[in-house]
Amino acid sequence: MFGAAAYDRAEERKVELLKQAGFNAVRTAHNIPSEAFLDACDRLGLLVIDEAFDGWREMKTTFTPIEYDYSTLFDVWWKTDVQAMVKRDRNHPSIIMWSIGNEIIERTKPEAVESARKLANAVREIDLTRPVTSGMTTWGQGWEIFDPLMAEHDVCGYNYQLHEAKSDHVRVPSRIIYQSESYPKDAFFCWNLVDSFNYIIGDFVWTAIDYLGESGIGRWYYEGDVPGEHWERDLFPWHASYCGDIDFTGWRKPISHYRNLLYNDTEKLYMAVREPEQEGSKIFTTMWGTWPKWESWTWPGDEGQDIEVEVYSKYEKVRLYLNEELLGERITDRESEFKAIFTLPYQAGEIKAVGMMGEKEIETTLLKTAGNPSQIKLTADRTSINADGQDLSFITVEITDNNGLLTPNANNRLNFEIEGPGTIIGIANGDIKDIDRYVSNSRKAFHGRAMAVVKSDDTAGDILLKVNSEGLKGATLILKTF
Repeated sequence: MFGAAAYDRAEERKVELLKQAGFNAVRTAHNIPSEAFLDACDRLGLLVIDEAFDGWREMKTTFTPIEYDYSTLFDVWWKTDVQAMVKRDRNHPSIIMWSIGNEIIERTKPEAVESARKLANAVREIDLTRPVTSGMTTWGQGWEIFDPLMAEHDVCGYNYQLHEAKSDHVRVPSRIIYQSESYPKDAFFCWNLVDSFNYIIGDFVWTAIDYLGESGIGRWYYEGDVPGEHWERDLFPWHASYCGDIDFTGWRKPISHYRNLLYNDTEKLYMAVREPEQEGSKIFTTMWGTWPKWESWTWPGDEGQDIEVEVYSKYEKVRLYLNEELLGERITDRESEFKAIFTLPYQAGEIKAVGMMGEKEIETTLLKTAGNPSQIKLTADRTSINADGQDLSFITVEITDNNGLLTPNANNRLNFEIEGPGTIIGIANGDIKDIDRYVSNSRKAFHGRAMAVVKSDDTAGDILLKVNSEGLKGATLILKTF
């Protein structure tokens, strides 16, 4: 939402979102993070792989002036820069590994082995307490060719290649492996390997949060839309990524709940609905994408049409009810990948998933059909912030019906006004096809949600945020600055 700008509170909030989503570690691909981010990781308990470079000697950027690519600087600055990272960050207890690169272009050549050795030794001159790693992949070049390069690392990062781990362990039993990037759709496959083999220590998905870059990665599209992957062509108006577990507003997508359920015991039951295909308009997913799923039982126009409901469960089995009528029961275990899929004709009302142990109902989650959009609800992550000209409040905007239920199809245009010692510095809605400006006083809702970020001035007082939309009851929120 902020582009290249970094506010201390925004960095802290990223860590909070990651922790809430069940992550226990982050890889700072592919650049050194801000000190504020590392401070938040130290304080809140998020482990960090601190990464220095995206490339070494061979250029990656073919579409920008050559002087913008680090390859033009590598031979002169590699040691100074990698040691600057270690010197700056070595006292952060959150850091568990130093990463010296990512998918280096020359990675199959002998000179890459030499570069890795030099970089690793430069790190070890300063810090012998943490392992050296990097993220590598093949993209069809063969895999065993990387053995000499992998040998220069203490821990080996596999980008999208964890399926090679078992055979690699037979060939190189001393190798410690983690997946440094993975596809969101492979969540169960990756978790299953991590859980099953002690030489595989973790999986880092690409990526935790949506970001401005690699426009269209993770998208889905409809029949008749421009097909293909993000690197193949211009996909405007897609202007950012959608492969994150968490979107720009902090909303956790269904894949986030599934991943957390696999790795942790903090979440045991979750339900979402697969967006139904319309006649003559199939849905297609891309390599980093997953099928669009929503926390919604509001599908006007689809009455009587089959819709798939996905339930993620760490219970022995789950039941699904529609308007209090039991529709079925499914076992949810490792064999089912802790998923239960129910297909049922859409009927307005309420669907209820129940987690079962034996014949005892333990936990329930509901989705209800919403009424017409009626009003606006505002919720701030903090209603009191510092009057230092830098502190932020993130305000979630929801469009609800008369009963306060989120209306998941609402896309009303929202208008923002602010009074007092504060400024709106960003507005987002999670829709990366929406080309409205991120710095503005107006934004459409996306699936009933949007977000505004307010920055304090250096004067104490009350900030008044008003959000209105034609035909809806507006809302007002007061933020206090001290």
